[in-house]
Amino acid sequence: MTQTDDKTLCALVEEKYHESHTSEFIKLIQPAKHFCKNCGRSAVNQKNLCNPEAL
Repeated sequence: MTQTDDKTLCALVEEKYHESHTSEFIKLIQPAKHFCKNCGRSAVNQKNLCNPEAL
């Protein structure tokens, strides 16, 4: 289990994960298969979104 498995993109951004682990963060968002109906972020895996919907 990695530190991103149980966290949403919102939580990771709040922790500045996207700044300290940029290449790992990109792997979470490309190629996007889902988007969050709350914040509009997109991700590969729906578990990383608060309110996911398939693209």
